[in-house]
Amino acid sequence: MTTLGRNVTAVGVSGKFDDCQAMAKMAFSDRELDELNLTSANSINIGRLIPQSIYYFYAYSRVSDGGNRGEIVFSVPSGNFGNLMGGLIAKRMGLPVKRFIAAVNENDEFPVFFKTGRYERIAPSKNCVSNAMNVGHPSNLARLVALYGGCMDENGKIRKMPDMDAIRREIFSVSVSDAMTREAMDALYYRHKLILEPHGAVGWVALDEYRRETKDRTPAVCIETAHPAKFHSDVARHAGVEPRVPESLKAIEDKNELVVTINASYPELRDFLKKIMKF
Repeated sequence: MTTLGRNVTAVGVSGKFDDCQAMAKMAFSDRELDELNLTSANSINIGRLIPQSIYYFYAYSRVSDGGNRGEIVFSVPSGNFGNLMGGLIAKRMGLPVKRFIAAVNENDEFPVFFKTGRYERIAPSKNCVSNAMNVGHPSNLARLVALYGGCMDENGKIRKMPDMDAIRREIFSVSVSDAMTREAMDALYYRHKLILEPHGAVGWVALDEYRRETKDRTPAVCIETAHPAKFHSDVARHAGVEPRVPESLKAIEDKNELVVTINASYPELRDFLKKIMKF
């Protein structure tokens, strides 16, 4: 995105993912910016989640148990919980999912909520090697809470408790440390010649923990969310192998990056949007 130029402007924020997401939501609800018709391509937008649910049906169609397809388990690396929400929508559509595993890194606000029924956002979020999952307050958690009959406001305050028993029946959640993530990357390549980048490794560790704790041997899919080449140095260091770089990634390596940097300040973002859109 930073190399496209033309009508694409990349804005770097001196802050965390949670800062960016909060600023984006403020822009969407700012009446001063109504004429810009702003929208989002990430999982703030329900339009991202609905097509994402189809991936789960496709994955299910690839997995069979002796030719007789029954229930399935999905392990989902989770940061903003968009992918997991896509899966939960698929389940509500009729996909026979026995359990979802919400695999998170050291930003463990959801596993703590899952176990205790008390939700506390993590601010600032912790920096982990699985950096796309460094989210201290997932926006889709409010949707998950609503799906189970509860209500959570924008700040993470639960106004009405969801059905925690139903959540625990359908979801299993594990927090995976960076040390465990790196160990899994090394072990999977050593044992199976399987190259995982950090996010997929978090999902793998969580699935392994689920199997160990529940003794469940239902056929499972561990979702991988990024190409190993995006995390070249981590994969090379911990798996001991150089990941193959796709042609699409090679093509942008020597391009100039065009990035505008702003502070984690909503007024600064608002002024920038007005300026760039000449509004």
